[in-house]
Amino acid sequence: MKAQLIITHPGSAHFDEITAIGLILATHTDELFTIERREPVPAELDNPAVWIIDIGNRHEPEKRNFDHHQEINCPVAFVLVAKYLGLLETMSVMPWWNFKDSVDRIGPTRSSTKYHAGDYLVNQNPVESWLVARFAFEPETSLPLLKAFGTHIIDSARKLKKQIDFWKTSTRIVIAGLPAIIGETRESAGLEEFRRMDTNPPDIVISLDRRDNGWRLYRYDGTPVDFSLISDYPAISFAHKSGFMAKTKERLAIDDLIALVSKAVIGY
Repeated sequence: MKAQLIITHPGSAHFDEITAIGLILATHTDELFTIERREPVPAELDNPAVWIIDIGNRHEPEKRNFDHHQEINCPVAFVLVAKYLGLLETMSVMPWWNFKDSVDRIGPTRSSTKYHAGDYLVNQNPVESWLVARFAFEPETSLPLLKAFGTHIIDSARKLKKQIDFWKTSTRIVIAGLPAIIGETRESAGLEEFRRMDTNPPDIVISLDRRDNGWRLYRYDGTPVDFSLISDYPAISFAHKSGFMAKTKERLAIDDLIALVSKAVIGY
């Protein structure tokens, strides 16, 4: 089996190219790869058998050239590669996806402000720092790590997208004037991402209790709901003192559930 060549830039390594390379390795499991950190020559840029990542000043997917530095509005290399591999719709649901794209293009400080992520220092990741440093000094021996990383983020994105799609198709209702959603699942994964994408995000989420047979009632901060107000009702098995969550003893009928939840809406 002939090894395919990946070329990326020398010097410091970054999240952009290691993620792009990880996606390539994870989706080409039956192929061997070698990697070189150097400037590509013109013949390599014109050779579609060579992957050129984050260098070369060309975005030419048909030739497997994936650089973005020639245009500030061009997405970074891992986004370009994901699109080429048919993974963009899946991968872009990851909460870090757009932020890390922005970090590479306009810097961590401006990106932290843009995405309300706090001081950019809180976004520094020691695992990421270790991985990019290792790749910079040991690119060839780092390939198995990058392949495992690529496999992990693809699997995680697929699971997250499945959950987001579940919440998109869940039952939407209004309880005491507030938007609410009912999902017959014990999983809460994907809720934050779903709410971020939704034009009318629910204030109240009703799902199945993870441990028992009843419902789990949850409200988001800033909404006029206090589930501690219904803590003494016979149907309630537990209500948190801070009012953000409660559980029912049994799986009540929807009409009874709506009536119960409405009593936790402040001022209703």
